[in-house]
Order: sequence, then C-alpha cells, then structure tokens
Amino acid sequence: MKRFLLCQTILLILIMTMVVFSQNKPDDLPFTPPVSIEPFQPVFHFAPVNQDTTNSCWSFATTSFIESEVYRIHGRKIKLSVMFPVYYAFLEKARVFVETKGTSLFMPGDLFPMVIEMVRIHGIVPESVYQGRANGKQTYNHRLMEDEIKDLKKEIINNQRWDQEWVQARVRAILDTHLGAPPVSFTFNGSTYTPKQFAEAQVDLVWDDYLLVMSFTYAPFNTFAVLRVPDNWKKIDRYFNVPLGQFYMSMISALKNGYSVAIDGDIGEPGRIGKKDVAYIPAYDIPGAYINQQAREYRFDKNLTTDDHLMHIVGYTAIGGNDWFLVKDSWRDAFEGAQKGYFFYNADFARLKILAFLTHKDAVPEISALSDKQ
Repeated sequence: MKRFLLCQTILLILIMTMVVFSQNKPDDLPFTPPVSIEPFQPVFHFAPVNQDTTNSCWSFATTSFIESEVYRIHGRKIKLSVMFPVYYAFLEKARVFVETKGTSLFMPGDLFPMVIEMVRIHGIVPESVYQGRANGKQTYNHRLMEDEIKDLKKEIINNQRWDQEWVQARVRAILDTHLGAPPVSFTFNGSTYTPKQFAEAQVDLVWDDYLLVMSFTYAPFNTFAVLRVPDNWKKIDRYFNVPLGQFYMSMISALKNGYSVAIDGDIGEPGRIGKKDVAYIPAYDIPGAYINQQAREYRFDKNLTTDDHLMHIVGYTAIGGNDWFLVKDSWRDAFEGAQKGYFFYNADFARLKILAFLTHKDAVPEISALSDKQ
C-alpha cells in the first residue's frame, strides 16, 4: 500500500512538473503576436537576404539601412553590394593586425561604423555588379575563406612576418578566390563609375549626419563613449550614451516619423522563436515590469546579453497597447517562420536586448541636440 501511495505521489509530481514546464516554455506565447508586416507600414527596403554561412550580419544590416536612407532622401531604389564593404574590411583588419604586431582583432565580425568607413574610403557598388560570390555560387559560404585567413594569421605570428605588402597580397588572394575581385569601374544606368564616384553621385549621403546611440551606466549619460563589445575592435568612441527610457522612445519616435533604425543586439535568447517570427522576454527570465536600466546592465556585465547580431528595424506598430518592431534580419532562423527574413520584436525584448542603434540625426532631434554640445 505504501509503495502504491509512493508511486502515486511520484507520478503526481511528474505530472505537475510537466504542466508547469509546458505553461512556461517559450513556444506558448503569452500574447497574440502580429500576423503580417502590413500593420507596420514599413519604410522602403529591399527584401531580406539570408546571410547563410557568414559572419557578415554587420554589412547586411548597414547596407540595408543605407538603401532605405538613399530612398528616403533621394527617392532612388538601389540594391547595394553587401560584400563590397566586407572585402575591404578584411584588408583593413589585416593592415591594423600587422601594424599592431598581432594585438588587434582580425576576425569576421564588425559593426555599423566599418561599413560607413569603407564606403567613405573605397566607395560602394550596386549588387548587380558585385555579388561577392565567386565561381558562380548562389549562396554565401565563408567557412573556407575564414579558415584560410585564420591559418594565415598563425603563419604571420609564428614567422613574425609583419610585412604589410606581403600580408595584403596574401589576404587579397584569399578574398579574390572566395569573393571575387571588386570592380575598378562599372556601368550603371548608362553611366560609367568608379566605386568612389558611385558613392558620391548615387548614394550621396552626408555621413556626419548619422548617430550611433547606446544606453549603459558604465559611461556617463549624454556623452560619447566606447561600445564595449569585442566587435568594436577599433574602440570607436562615437556612441552617444543616453538613459534607457530615452533610448527606447527615440527608436519609436524615429520609426513613427518615417525613419529606419539599424540595431546591434543579442539574439541568443529562448524567447526568440524563428518558427513563430517572434522575439520576446519570457516571464521566467524577468517580468516586463522589472526591465530597467539596472536589469539591462546586469545582463551585459554578466555576459548574459552579448553583441550577437546586427539587424535593421523597418517598421513599428502598437497592437492592444503593446509596442512591436518589424526587424529585417539576415540570420538563418529569421527564415524559419511565415515571415521570411523578418522578426516581430516586442517592447521587452527591445528594451533589454538591443545594445545600440544607428539612425539619422534628424530622426532623434533631442539626442542630436545633446550630442551637438559635446
């Protein structure tokens, strides 16, 4: 009898545990998410592209943002080459790696400023003239290219070969094999351009009009500071730091007023569910009411929030009093659901997991006014 009662008790505990787990697992959404992109009234942008086996989300997100800006300002729809900035970014990383005798990061990851810097220096080209997929490949796969660059780094260090000309030639050879050599000149809409001429004539953006914004207590608010993440390998200190409330509301204001926002965030979260096109913060992680500056900072300090991925927010809507952001995303799980290449981010996820953003200064006039005083 006692054994029977013990078995019953164990069975009851197992059933209760399964019930609790099923009620809290991420797939059981505690809300009704958006079902299409239409309510967001998205700004102009080209369809999402899967980055496949690459670590170049930073270029996918930033070139998408630039494309939207070119249309917003000039009314021109120009699909830009994602891999053109990647090609020259690898050469720049190799240069600094040699210059610093191997202390600088020489890895595939990067951030918004690298794309802008490469466009400033080298220009840009349309996707139609440079896809960055050599040998007729239809998808992106940088695994072998990155392995070869890793082997080259070891060779440089082991042989102490800090020779800029030799290293640049070796890196170019690797890039040319896997991405193809970028064009020196090309024809677009009947006119011939160099990449620099194309950037000046067709893209034609004033790069100083763009702001990088973050929200962390490790730096004083209303000042420029370094975003402390590994991919900020150049230690760029032009991120304007504001309180979380202003950070969050300024994104909403920008989107409501027809601007878009490129974002840097953490995507390795249980509430980011590709098959449901949704990203939210489950209550078992932290209830929404407790998401504040301190909760955000704690997760960043403890490496629970990391610099995973760059994306492009192209729309905003409110449903049932809840804020939702339409995120154009190049990562593979964004193509698992019905909205191929998009995620619906809810307010809690945005407040807790977006580290920084890039937008036009006119999109965030209050922040812009503060930054002008620095």
